[in-house]
Amino acid sequence: SRIIRSDIGSALLVGVGGSGKHCVTQLASFIAGYKVFQITLTRSYNVTNLLEDLKNLYRIAGLQGCGVTFMFADNEIKDESFLEYINNILSSGEVSNLFAKDEIDEILNDLVPVMKKEDPRRPPTMENLYEYFIDRVRMNLHIVLCFS
Repeated sequence: SRIIRSDIGSALLVGVGGSGKHCVTQLASFIAGYKVFQITLTRSYNVTNLLEDLKNLYRIAGLQGCGVTFMFADNEIKDESFLEYINNILSSGEVSNLFAKDEIDEILNDLVPVMKKEDPRRPPTMENLYEYFIDRVRMNLHIVLCFS
């Protein structure tokens, strides 16, 4: 739970199937007081579904400011681009074109009072709000990759 509780903390768990990677992740998230999210694979699950799930995670972590653990297993990789999105989140916190312009404007407008409360000296320009949003996502969204 120390890794997950740390700022921008993510983990890679490697072990044979049935070694408890999911259980350890759920226990660590519970100890840290975070929600656990895992995609629900279906035959029709594709990149669009992953992006919708990521939008929800970004809203929880960035807008609501709640800690959330995104548990992602190797058997959930249905498309190579899934890993590109995970890599972008881990490296910069941003997924390009994740939100439409009107969605991001709505999120940033909702963040104005929160940013003013936490950092009153920072002017609430769109650039500052977006940077603040991504920083909150990076602090609150923790990715745990469970691979064998």
